[in-house]
Parts: sequence; structure tokens; C-alpha cells
Amino acid sequence: MRLITREQSQAIDKISINEMGIQGSTLMGNAGNRVAEKAISILEGVPNPIILIICGKGNNGGDGFAAGIKLFQNNYTVHIHSIPTPKEIKGDSQLFFESSEALAIPITLGIEIPEFEKPDLIIDGIFGTGLKGKLRASFIPWVDWINRSNSKILSIDIPSGLDCNSGIAIPTCVKANFTLTLGSNKVGMIFRQGFESSGEISIADIGFPPINQLELPGLEWNLFSEKTAQEILKKPRIDTHKHASGKVLVIAGSKGMTGAAVLSTFGALRTGVGLTITISPSSLNDIYERLIIEGMTLPLNDHGKGFLNEGNFNAIMNKVDWADVVILGPGLGRETETIALIKKLVQAIQKPLVLDADGLFPFSNNIDELNQRCSPLVITPHLGEFAKLTGINKDLIQSDFPNVMQNFMDEYNHIALIKQVPSCVFDQNQTIVNSSGNPGLATGGTGDVLAGMIASFISQGISPFEATSLATFIHGKASDEMVKEKGYRGQIASDLFDKIPGVITQYENA
Repeated sequence: MRLITREQSQAIDKISINEMGIQGSTLMGNAGNRVAEKAISILEGVPNPIILIICGKGNNGGDGFAAGIKLFQNNYTVHIHSIPTPKEIKGDSQLFFESSEALAIPITLGIEIPEFEKPDLIIDGIFGTGLKGKLRASFIPWVDWINRSNSKILSIDIPSGLDCNSGIAIPTCVKANFTLTLGSNKVGMIFRQGFESSGEISIADIGFPPINQLELPGLEWNLFSEKTAQEILKKPRIDTHKHASGKVLVIAGSKGMTGAAVLSTFGALRTGVGLTITISPSSLNDIYERLIIEGMTLPLNDHGKGFLNEGNFNAIMNKVDWADVVILGPGLGRETETIALIKKLVQAIQKPLVLDADGLFPFSNNIDELNQRCSPLVITPHLGEFAKLTGINKDLIQSDFPNVMQNFMDEYNHIALIKQVPSCVFDQNQTIVNSSGNPGLATGGTGDVLAGMIASFISQGISPFEATSLATFIHGKASDEMVKEKGYRGQIASDLFDKIPGVITQYENA
């Protein structure tokens, strides 16, 4: 499913009107008709329903006026409240406002909230996709009143107060039961608070040209689907064997963080890789040997320090030739000797590389060094790690995520999995937004599991972009299954291993 940003939504409007010759009033009338049809379906079975439409001064308000006309003509009891005064209503919105007046639809005006007869349905047409950042103080009482109303709420295009790009509501937004979005889903309705605030989302065709035929600014955003998982995951060949099923080299773990290496290894094993070798500091190898019974280990001399060092470089590179894919970073630590080793390995390894966690730290504020790699690279930062990599403030990343990522991908040459809510995978101009997962994943070690899963799928011949997107989806879906048994707070990273095989089975046998 295609998702669009604020800037892309505005571009579609301009292309439709200026290049395709579609009248703005036609688009607004079509939007009003679709909103009215949705309202009628919501109210099916409600005797003599009362509908309150709250309109702002932009096109979103105009859509509300148009919907009111259609509903009134269909003999519904409609009340329109226009927050702006008639002099503030411009353009196509003015046309539909005046038509509402001409039909003698009951209309009240102003920023103050009147006494309304309790509506069965409130249609929210206050703000559309144009709202950016903070909701003005004068509108907060309206949003709070709508949310307290105990009426069904239908938002036009996007819940008012929700930022179309970030999915953040500052300080609040309408909590819709239903959102009828125009033309295509908006990125902000999937991100952060957007998903819960939008309720049941449906898409209205109002006459825009097909989105895939348009040249739009920015990245192309698509939501990962179960159908995509079925297309990527093929049943293994009947004559396959362990050497043909992929080989992953795991360079992870240090004193106090041996679990990262174990979790990454089993993330790979549980997703179908044939063989793994996990490199360990020799002083910790007994732990690895006890826990990684289905994988091999390679202990390297650490002089009893509990972490890998630059002196291990040659021994590691000798094993790189064996591997199809390498994982580098989970739990390696940030000792000076380890950092030097990581930097050398990133440039020397000419196999697909999944760079995770501590593997990212040496490249803080130095993404150009990662661009020097020619072989495939997948980086997997969470927002804090991404802020360190780029030097961009974390709050700015969250508040302007699509544009921040557009600028980043203009400079970065490889694949990036940004672990936020929801996680997103970037490759050149393409973005895949994950459609699974829940707060239960907010616990230590889940990222290590995911790194192993990504490497495993790449080693099995799936392209790095598809492998990263698929692994992220399966990872989240396994947690979704776990919620049924352990809730959100009861999950730990190793629980995922019990659910991953069952999730994969749903798609590889489809």
C-alpha cells in the first residue's frame, strides 16, 4: 500500500488541478460525497441520527461543507459548525459554505463551543494534512470536546491535530473511530500516535490521477503487506542442504553482553540459515559453547579481557571467506581496541554485512566512511543511534522524519533499517514501512534477534532490501503472536524464537 507525505499530498492536489485540469471544486464535491457515503454507512441502523460537522477554514472544512450538503439532501439531520467566520472562508470552501447557507442547513459560527444537541456522529473537518507541528491553543478545547463527546467520530483525510508526516500530536489530536483519507493513506496515520488516533482507515477515490503514475517529491513510501511476505518467502527446494541454505558469521558479544551474540545467532538459525559460526573472545567461549548448541563457535585470543581486539583481525578475515553474510556489532562493546577492529572489518569485509548496535558506534558523525564500502551493507540503528550517526537532534528526526530521511538517503549509498514506531527500511528512493510489531518489543535483545534474521534471509539468496523488510515484518509478527500469551510487558527477546517458525510457516506455504 502506497503512503504519502504532506508535501506529496500537496503535490497531488497541484498536479490534479494545474496539469490534469480537474477543478478544485470537483475534487471537493467528490470528497464531500465520499464522506457522506461513509457517514451513512456508519449510521446504518441508528434511528433518526443527528450529524454534527465541524469545519475549519481550509480545504478540509470545505470537504465538510460539501458532505453536509449531500447528507442534508438525503434527509439526514445535519448541523454544521464553522469555526472560521464567513469572511475567513476562501476559495472552493466558500462555494460550498454558501451553498450550505442557501439550503438553510443549520450553521453556527465561531471559535467558542456552542451548546449542541448530542450528535450520533461528529464529522471532523477542522484540519487536514496541512497542519504542521503544534496545534494552536484556541483549537485545543474543540479537540478535547470532540474526544469527550461519546459520539462516533469520522475524520476527513486525517484526524485534526495529527501531523501528517510525523504522526505526532502536540499536544493532542482528534481520536477518530473512523478516518476517510483522500486518495491515499498518509504516512503520519501509520507513525507513532497516528495509528491509534485514526481508528478504522478507509481510502476515498475523489478523482485524483493514479498515484503510481505521478512524479512526486521525496521518497516513495509503501506499507509492507502479508502478500509481500508470501511473494518473498518460497518453500525451500526439495534437494537443498545445509551448505546451500546459507552461512552466517556472527561477530558479536563481550563480557557482560554474551547474550547479544547468542540472540543474534539464534535469530539466524530460527529463520532458516544452514550454518552459523559465532566468533567469541576465548575467555567467554564456555558460555557460547553451552548456549549455542546448534551453531559453531570460533574462540579468539582476548588475553582474558572479555572483548575482541584488533589483533583478532586476520583470524576473523580467514573465516569471512567461508560466510555468505556477516553480522558485526551486537554486544561487542566500545573498548578502544574493539572500535579499531570494527572500523577495519567494515572496510575489509567484501561480503554482505549487517552492522548493528555497537558496530555503528565507531561511525558516529562519520557516515561517509560507511559509504566507502562497495559490498552490500545494512545498518540497523534505533533513533538514538541514528542521531549519533548523523549528528541530527533526535527530536528533529521524530518531528520531521520523512524529510530527514530524504536528506539522509541523498547522501547514504546503502540500506538503512531505522528502528522507530513503526520501523522503516530505506534503499535509494524506496521506503518500506513495517506493518507488524507492538510495544512488547521494547526490551533488551530484540534488536539482536532481528540482526540475525536479516543476515539469515540475505544468506538464503533474498535481496538485502527485501530480506531486511521481511525480517522486520516476521520479527514484529512473532511478537504480535506472543502478545496473546504474555501480553506486552511479559515478553523477553528469547520468547520470539518459539513464535518465529510458526509465523514463517504461514507465508512460505501460502
